[in-house]
Amino acid sequence: MADDELEGLAGEYVLGTLDASERNEVEARMHREPVLAAAVAKWAERLQPLADLAGETEPPATAWSGLASRLSAELGDRVVRLRRSVRRWRFATAAALFAASILAIVIIGERQGEPEPGASYVAILGGQGGEPAFVASVDTEARTIRLRRVGHAPPSDRSFELWQVPASGPTVSLGTADAISDLKPLNVALKPGELLAISVEPKGGSPTGKATGPVVFTGTLLPAE
Repeated sequence: MADDELEGLAGEYVLGTLDASERNEVEARMHREPVLAAAVAKWAERLQPLADLAGETEPPATAWSGLASRLSAELGDRVVRLRRSVRRWRFATAAALFAASILAIVIIGERQGEPEPGASYVAILGGQGGEPAFVASVDTEARTIRLRRVGHAPPSDRSFELWQVPASGPTVSLGTADAISDLKPLNVALKPGELLAISVEPKGGSPTGKATGPVVFTGTLLPAE
């Protein structure tokens, strides 16, 4: 896949302009194509200031089913033909939104100080079914890790907790992961090939400093470039 097409696909995935089957295909490819996974992580990082400004809104449970039914009844086969004809338009829209996000980052940087350095490693954390749940971006220069949740939130009485899983030695807690997006300081050294894991713990995190609940998501750190 050409670089422009890969960037466009990653941008469409993060922006949410892909249909269900296309999203499933991208999510499956991210597990076997580090370049695509890194592109998705970069888009998520670039657009994060806009997401932070917008906040998290939970749509009604019936919103999508109602919309899909109306589209199906009113448009039928025309939806399929239209979907095939708008890929170039979607990429142009993704590019325009990316330009808008860069402007937003500049404005936010002017208000809040210097922008954060880019990530040097990325990991897509998913469960046994293969569906991504978190995107982790590690900036070794700033010694930070940004964790972006792309899956479901934890149960209301539980917390997700992020762990470093070194090749040898004990696991190390990197903090809870309940927020949809969180930037955390790194007090440990992370490197490519290292495993990250998320377990389900009591509210607020493990009381023992070790994982006490089931490990539900894992992912391997890969170079972002």
